[in-house]
Amino acid sequence: MSVGTPQVGVPIWNIAVGCLGGLVLLSTCCIVGLLVFGASLEAVLIGGVLAVIVAPLYAMFLLWLDPLEHEPPWLLLIAFFWGAGVGTLAGGFSTLVLDLIARGLFGASGAISDAASAVIFAPVTEELAKGAFLFFLFALARHEFDDVVDGIVYGGLVGLGFAVVEDFAYYLMTLAEEGLVATGALFVIRGLLAGFGHPFYTALTGLGCGLARSTRSLPLRVLAPLGGLAGAMFFHALWNGLAVATAATQSVGLVFLVLVGYPFGILLPGALLLAIVAVVAARGRRRDVQRYLQEAVSEGLATPDDLEALTRPWSRRARQFRMLTTVGWRALWLRRRLDIALVDWAYRQWHRARGDRLPYYLAAFESEALERRIRRWRTELDQLQTARVS
Repeated sequence: MSVGTPQVGVPIWNIAVGCLGGLVLLSTCCIVGLLVFGASLEAVLIGGVLAVIVAPLYAMFLLWLDPLEHEPPWLLLIAFFWGAGVGTLAGGFSTLVLDLIARGLFGASGAISDAASAVIFAPVTEELAKGAFLFFLFALARHEFDDVVDGIVYGGLVGLGFAVVEDFAYYLMTLAEEGLVATGALFVIRGLLAGFGHPFYTALTGLGCGLARSTRSLPLRVLAPLGGLAGAMFFHALWNGLAVATAATQSVGLVFLVLVGYPFGILLPGALLLAIVAVVAARGRRRDVQRYLQEAVSEGLATPDDLEALTRPWSRRARQFRMLTTVGWRALWLRRRLDIALVDWAYRQWHRARGDRLPYYLAAFESEALERRIRRWRTELDQLQTARVS
């Protein structure tokens, strides 16, 4: 696409995102409405606070893993609410259908079908429902899905949204049946000890999709997402199986595994592993961005100051703050848009060097379109700075 080519396909992309956002919002309202129907205001407030109180900490950890690239806030929110709405609604409905089939067609007893629902049906249906968002990004939004870091962040946020709504449902049920003390104990288990469970599971699916996105190997492109999804289902089933077995046997050993073994033997090492993978991948990304930003400097698209600041998050934020204090809010907005667009441009150059060109409906995110916006914003920013000096 030449510099003079119009930006085609933008309405299609906007319509697709609008429909996706509408689906997410509608499903979230449906699932929350179902949960609060018939519940007391006191239970809703207590359950809501317990469900969301630690979620910001997990979200901060996930976003910390990707300090270089600025992911669109609206897409991060859609990921979270996909898990909260579509994930819980589709996963719960599918599990219910499979449970009814097991009872009706195979004559399974209530205890057997409940155990099968928890250990087999729920991990499969819920991880598929959550992972569907990642497969959507992987297939249709390649401009926002670069590698394993993006996969971990988006997958973790989808899982976090699912966890908030699922925990809310458990807290409401426990408050109604067993009271506040039992709900507090449940919060310690679900919110604190195992709170990173669902983000970890779906981050594994995202990790697999990220590997497929960043490799040229066709077998790995097929096997990596399936392997990540299989890992998510396995660890999900392991947790559910431990919980079911503990409730059934009241074994002290199983209680120890639920309260200590799984959180500190699986989830904590899993979070550390995700962090290590993200940090190593981020170093490689930083080198690639620096290399292509050097090309941007030679072409007059970026400045030497950009080369230094854009690969150092604190330097980038400090420069944006100086722009706010010395020139104003409009200059801050332009500086932020420039920084985001320059990093996106470097990523597009990296992908194009690997033979990856975006489909026509994402033409507005190709490097030529980004270049036009960068030059326009830089001109306006320079004018604001000049007017401020004069």
